Order: sequence, then C-alpha cells, then structure tokens
Amino acid sequence: MANSQPAHKDKNINDELYMTVLDDAFLKSGLDDMDKQRMRDILETVVCAIKPMTVDAMAGLLRIGTGNQIERLLIPLRSVLNVAEKTVLVSTSHASFPDFMLSSDRSGSYYCHYRTRNLKMARACLDLIEANKSKFNICRLPSSYDMDSNIEGLENQVNESISPALIYACRYWSKHLNLAESQSQLIDIVHNFFSSRLLLWMEVINLTKHLRHATSIIQEAQKWCTEHKAPDDLIALADDASRFVSVYATNPVSRSTPHIYVSMLPFWPRSRPISIAYMQKTSGLVRPTGTAIDRRKLTLIATWKVSTRNVKSISLTADGGQLVAPSENGIEVYDTMTGKSVLSLTDERTKSTDYVAVSPDGSSVVFSREYETAYVWDMKTGGIVTQLLPDGISGVLCIAFSCDGSRVACGMQSGEVYICGLQKGASSVIRLTGHTDWVKSVIFSPNCLHLASGSNDLTVRVWDVRTGEPLGEPFKGHTTYIHSVSYSDDGSRIASASSDETVRVWDPQTGQKVLGPLTAHSSALSSVSFSPGGAFIASGSWNGAIRVHDTRTGHTVLGPLQGHTRVVKWLIHSPDGTRLYSCSEDGTVCIWNIQDRGTSDALPTSSRNPTAIFSVRYSHSGQHVVSGSEDGSMHVWDARTGKLVLGPLRGHGNAAASVDYSPDDQYIASGSRDGRLRLWDATTGNDIHGPMRGHTNHVNCVRFSSDGSALVSGSSDRTVRMWDVRTGQQTKKLFQDNTWITSVGISSDGSRVVCGSRDGRIRVLNVHTGDIMVGPIEAHTDWVHSVETWADGMRFKQAAACSDDNWSYNACVLVCVSSGGPYVESGSYDGAVCVSPNRLYIASGFYDGTVCVWDGQTGKRILGPLRHNDSVYGIQFSPDGSHVVSSSYDGTIRFWDVSGIGTGGQEQEAPDIGTGLESTKFSSSDPTLDLWSLDEDGWVVDSRSRRLVWVPSDLRTSLVLPPTSLMVAPQGYCKLETEGWKIGDKWIDCYQV
Repeated sequence: MANSQPAHKDKNINDELYMTVLDDAFLKSGLDDMDKQRMRDILETVVCAIKPMTVDAMAGLLRIGTGNQIERLLIPLRSVLNVAEKTVLVSTSHASFPDFMLSSDRSGSYYCHYRTRNLKMARACLDLIEANKSKFNICRLPSSYDMDSNIEGLENQVNESISPALIYACRYWSKHLNLAESQSQLIDIVHNFFSSRLLLWMEVINLTKHLRHATSIIQEAQKWCTEHKAPDDLIALADDASRFVSVYATNPVSRSTPHIYVSMLPFWPRSRPISIAYMQKTSGLVRPTGTAIDRRKLTLIATWKVSTRNVKSISLTADGGQLVAPSENGIEVYDTMTGKSVLSLTDERTKSTDYVAVSPDGSSVVFSREYETAYVWDMKTGGIVTQLLPDGISGVLCIAFSCDGSRVACGMQSGEVYICGLQKGASSVIRLTGHTDWVKSVIFSPNCLHLASGSNDLTVRVWDVRTGEPLGEPFKGHTTYIHSVSYSDDGSRIASASSDETVRVWDPQTGQKVLGPLTAHSSALSSVSFSPGGAFIASGSWNGAIRVHDTRTGHTVLGPLQGHTRVVKWLIHSPDGTRLYSCSEDGTVCIWNIQDRGTSDALPTSSRNPTAIFSVRYSHSGQHVVSGSEDGSMHVWDARTGKLVLGPLRGHGNAAASVDYSPDDQYIASGSRDGRLRLWDATTGNDIHGPMRGHTNHVNCVRFSSDGSALVSGSSDRTVRMWDVRTGQQTKKLFQDNTWITSVGISSDGSRVVCGSRDGRIRVLNVHTGDIMVGPIEAHTDWVHSVETWADGMRFKQAAACSDDNWSYNACVLVCVSSGGPYVESGSYDGAVCVSPNRLYIASGFYDGTVCVWDGQTGKRILGPLRHNDSVYGIQFSPDGSHVVSSSYDGTIRFWDVSGIGTGGQEQEAPDIGTGLESTKFSSSDPTLDLWSLDEDGWVVDSRSRRLVWVPSDLRTSLVLPPTSLMVAPQGYCKLETEGWKIGDKWIDCYQV
C-alpha cells in the first residue's frame, strides 16, 4: 500500500494540472461557443483516435476548415496536446491524459463519452467517404493495361487526389464503428457504404498501400452487422463484401486498381449481393459465360505460385499473419493478407528446402531438405542460420515446433524421432525409438507434453516429450503408409491420414479409434488437419482433392475442393478457422474459404469426366467425340456444344487406353489396360460382345479397318491381333514382337497394318499373312506412342509416328512405308500425333501439356504451343479439318479451332503463319486475332504482353481462350465474351456513378 501512495499522489497532481489547463482553455480563452465546441471535438477526437492524425486530416474529418484552423484551436490546449514539428501529428502530451478524459469522476464536465465520440467518428468517416467528390477512378488512372507500379507519377497523383482525412476514414471507420454506442441511424449509413461506396473505398485502400488491412477492416464491419442484428440483406451484403475484398487483396489482381472494375466485378457471381449492387452501374465489361460460371462456388480465395518445385510443407505463425513456404532457391515468408513475400532466406543450405516449420511467435524457422539434416533460421537477428541436429544425424522427413516454441521434433528416415530443445545455453536432443519404418509426420500436443507421430510402419504413436518414452501401444488400423497426423486443439483426439484412402481419429489416451475410417476420398491421402475447436477435419489427397469432414458424424461437409493439379502435401487451418491453407506438388499454395460448409459434391455427376482422359476420337460424321478415361469408363460428347450424349459406358476394369469409331459410326471400339477389347453400340451404349479376350496384358491401341469389318489391336503382351467385328472373336495373332506394341494403324485399302513398338521401331505388316513388308524402321530410340497412315492417290505411302527418344529428345517423323526411309522429321515433341484430312499438317500432343500443329512437308511449327494443364494423351483432327481435339491427364478435352490454317479436305500449299510463341497469329474470321495466353498469375495476356483481364484461380483450368473453341471438363468451361469491351484507355467509361 505504501508503494501506491506516491502514484496516487501523482495522479491527483496530474488531474489538478489537467483541470487547470482545460479550465483556462474553455473558460478563460475568450473563444466563442462555436470555437469552444470545435475545440472540444478536437480534444475528444485526439483522445479517441485509433492512430494520431495530422492537423489536415483532423480538419477534413471534423470539417473544420484547414489545418491552420486546427492549429489555432489547439493553442489553448498545448499543455495537454502536442503537434509534432515534422509530421504535424496531433497526440496527447502525457500517456495519462486519455485515462483522465475517459473517467467521469476525474474529468467532470470535460468527460469524454468514449462510445459516443466513437459513434461521431464512425459517422464522420463514413460521411467523408460518401461525400468525396470523385466517386470512381479517384486518381484518374489512364489505362487498365498498366500495373499501378508502372504508372509514372502515381505517388504524386495519390497525394493530390486522396486527402489525409480520407485515408484515415478509409483505414479506421470500422474500428470506430465497433467502439461506438449502438444507434439505429448507423444501419442506413453502413448499408449505403456497402451498396454504393465499397469500390471507391477499395481504390483508396489499394492506392495508399493499406491493402493488407482491407480484409480485417471489412470483417470488423461484418462483425458489427451481426452483433447489432442488422437486417438480413445488410448482413449478406457485408459478408459478400468480405469475400470480394479478400479475393482482391490476396491475389495479383490487386497490382492494378482499375481491375477492381475490369476483372473483379465481371467475374463475381451475378446472384451475389455485390454484383447486384454494382453491376447495374457498369458497361463494356467482359462477360464470362459457360458451365463453370453456372456451377461456381466462392471457396477458392487465391492460388499463389510459390515454387517451380514440389512444395512439401508450409507453416503458419500463431496469429495467422505470416505463412512460410519453401521455394526453389530458399525460404519465403508471405503476408497472408496480401500474398506478398515480406522476407526471404537464400543460401546454399536453403536450396531445395522441403520441410519448414515456423515458431509460434514468428521469430524462427526450422527447415530441412528431404533425407538431410535440419537448421534453424533466426529471423530476429537478420538471418543467422545454425544447425539443429548434431553432426552425423540426417534423414529428416518432417519437422514441427512445439506450441511454446521451446522444442522442435524431427521425424527421420530411420524410424527415429528427435526432439531438440532450443533454450539458449541449454540445448538438448532426445532420441525416440519405436517405429520400424520412415516417420512421415510429427506434431506436438497443445499442452506441449506429448508428441504424436505417423509412420510407414502403419502405426501412430504418442510419446512423452520430457522422457522420450512411448505412451501405451502403437495405434493400429491403417492398412498402408501413414502420411500425416494432427491433434485437436484440446488434445483429446488425434487424426491420421493414410495411403489406404482413409482418415481415422484416435483417443490419444487409450489408442482406441473413436471415428472412422472416413472413406470419402478416392485416392491415397497425404495430409490432415483439425480445425480450431475440433469440429472439423480437413484432408488432402493424391488426386489434388480436399475434403472437410464433420468430426461428430464423419460426413463430408465441404468438398471435394478442386484447386491443385497434383498431390496435396500439407494442410493448415487459420487460427480463426475461416481459412484453410494447402500446398501441393504443383508448386502452389491455395487459400480456401471454408465457412460455407454443407456444400459437398456440388458438381452434377452426369456431366463430370472421371479423372485423366487417356484417349479421344472423332466420329466420322464429326458430330461426336468419344473419350476413354483412366477409370475405364467412356463418354460420348457433342463436338459442337460439349454436352454429354452417351455414357458413362462401363465394363473395363482399368484405363480405356484407346478408342475408335467404326467407319459408319455405328460402333465404338475400346482397348483397355485390363487386357480386353470391347465393342459398344454408339447409339445405345450397349456392350455388344462383352469382353473380347485374347491379349494377356494391357491393350494399348485399337483401330477399325476402313470397311468396318475388322479390328486391329496392339498390346503390352507384344502382339498385334485381328478381330471380327461381327462375332467379337479373334481371327488371328498377326505379329509377335519382342517388346510392347504401343501403336497401330491400318491402311485405307485394308491390306497393311503399321505398328510401333516400345523400342522405337516401326513395321509394316501384311494384314493377311502377318509378314513384315517394310521394316523394322529404326525411326526412334524409344516408345512409338502413335502412328497414323494415309494414301497418296491410290498408293499407301506415308506414316507419321511420335515417340519419346531417351525420355529427353522427342520427335515425330514421316516415313515412306514403301521404302522404309525417313521422309521428314517434324519438330521435337512426344505423346500423340495425328494427320490433317488434307495430309498437309500434323498435330501433336506433348507430355508437358502442350499441343502444336506442324507443316507436314517442312516440319515447321505453324501453331502453338497451346496448353492443357497436364500431359496430352490423345489427339485427332476433325473430319473436316477445322478443329483438333485433344485429351489430357488433367481430365479435360479441348477443341482447338484450326480452320485458319487450311487443314481441311482439299490439299493446298501451307501458309507461313509464323512460329513465335508470343507472336503467333491465328487467322480465322478475324485475321488479326491474337492468340491470348494465361500467365501463372492469372492474367490473360495478348501478344503485346498487355494484361487484358485477370481470371480467378478457380476458373483458370476451365478457361477457354482462342483458339480453343470448346472444353469438356469436370468443372465445366468458361468463355470470355468481349464484344464492346472497354479496356485499356477505354476503361474509364466502364463505370457510371
């Protein structure tokens, strides 16, 4: 008590001093009543300001003339308020003064009613935004092609156009809103902001470099609406605004302020409140159309390309503000609100980093390459890196920080786990033994006393962190490798994910399974994460899908979420549970909004293509295409609309590696990796003969004869076989090779069969005797993936074959099958090949996902590369030569319009269209139409490298750009209608206030 007396005495002295100053200012200064009221407004504003304001900002916010007038009114208050000489910021002179002002007992008649003043400041902020003279394009940005960073003199323009008061208002209005006393009038003001001034506010926030706060500002307002029981339409509007702002802030579209209007608005779903409020004021914006738009869910917030390598792990700071991820050259720390890198470490030790873990306070990062040792990066000291594990210990496969940051656990290739203490001067290493195979995942319990580990020995174990001893017996139940474990945040449960395609939930005390197996996934699981509160579990799989499960029922409540194109390697929830972060072998980090649960399996199954598409073939009428999928099913599609006509046709037990139409389009033949052929009625889908048996290994290729009476097939059993279409019976084993037959073709007169094999050789066989008529032609040194044949006049003359030589150099050659000599080599590519109806062009598909068209006479590339998102396995020209259809491992079928290069039925001289990747022109109806491309940040770019429009992450795999005319995909397709498009310097006319 004795120690408190001087403080109390000082407090009384200060209070007396403050009262004297205020009495002098308000009672003896000689100011009139209006100035006294203004002085009181200034005084209370300084006390309640979230951040000190300049005199100019205060003048604007309080609408008191100029900063000079503010300074004049501050003169009587200089003993309690201070104006900084350089910054002109106004603040209290003593830290105790705000407490005095906010205590009615101490300040008496000068008492500042905190919530009342915040109400006035919230209204002042929103009124200022509403009353701003410019309601659109506040800084008069000249062109939507320009990124903000490339606009000369933009900083000066921002300073001239955006006042300090407006900056304060835009930055802090929602904080004052939440601190204000409740008043019904605010409902209308807030509604007006969201329905008419949100986009202007976004302009200001972005141009003044406050974007990292944008999402939290809107979320604060969203919270206020909910807590104050605002009308449902305002709550919905605020919620939608939060999503809209979050997507903008975390994506590269934020690099250009005009694209709030040019890109964000037109891609926002038409039924959402933001679109309803703002799209009516626009004209000349791009119009996205297609089935992907109709099915769209706003779940994927952003996709960040963080590496060209497999990203095996990511880590979040405890506050969720920063995310750490490995890159190809080092380690990057990202601001989770903007996706921008704020810190990086690159040296010899960080190259090819695989595993990262950040301490809860964000001060340190532990990292390791796979199978090697671990290091600690101290971010507070500017980049000092020290070795974590003792010399001689390597083989790290996973790492994790304890929740208090005092320890790091490393799971090892040897089956051991090491726990390393990080206390200064008292480092320690404990070795945990018990697993008998690789330890793929480790995680500390929330109380830091225990550690859970998952292993390739099919078990989960729990350990005492202090002693290193196992607690109880291993948890058994999974039937194959365990890749990930996660604790619930109360420590009462452990979830595990395995290659057996299941999630299981365990009681860590007893080792008993309490939930599962959860079997919603259709491929091996690689990652699992409990949500904060433990109500949900997220799981990621090898096929790139993510699901969110209810921990009470085990049911999927969200998903499958499709954003990654490769294995999902890691999952983390944000601390507030609203977001899920994932990383993948595709080199990306995805950020998901997981608040809208209860939307699982949203896509209609009748129009979904199952997984990879291994084969595709046009009907001879050109009206349909048939596709064969990895799961063995087949589908028939309308070649004009992309709609499903027939299917799925099921019967095969493995991938449908090859399909073909009969010449009269009555039948579809399929060859499968199950070793069987099947013949289907092309109208009804009936399986006519059942499995056609004969081959003893994968059927890699199948083709009809020109009269439709026979089928020829090639197999990994090293044989070429002939089949009777009418009976479904094998008529002969035409040829026995010493390696796999990977491709077949048959001459138009039916007398010869061309086959390509795994060793790169091509042979021409007599269809009656099986005798080798030409060959073996040493066309390649590795697999011949496909062959196509055609006749020159009445003579069977040439074949095109595509292979991958030595897995590095890939080539297509034309060979003269009468002599066996090479005719011309056409470029370097692999995968699949086809020939145009006029015999002048060759289309090829690459394993890198690209499609090209070549001049068959010269070998010159005349179109492409055009892109799928994964390897191309099937390709064919349409019967009229106007299109090329291709199928890919990415699960899509694309139709490419190639009518502009003369690929139709009449032979003609090949035009010189150019071979440049960026400058390739495509002359169809418009001879000057650019071949647009989509860059890795989501910008549609023309041949002049101008950014035309930004496409959201979830629509990029669905996007149809010229010369793609149509796409069939599980997620649908998205086309851009651009008639009357107002972009570039015309963007200033796209929005009318």
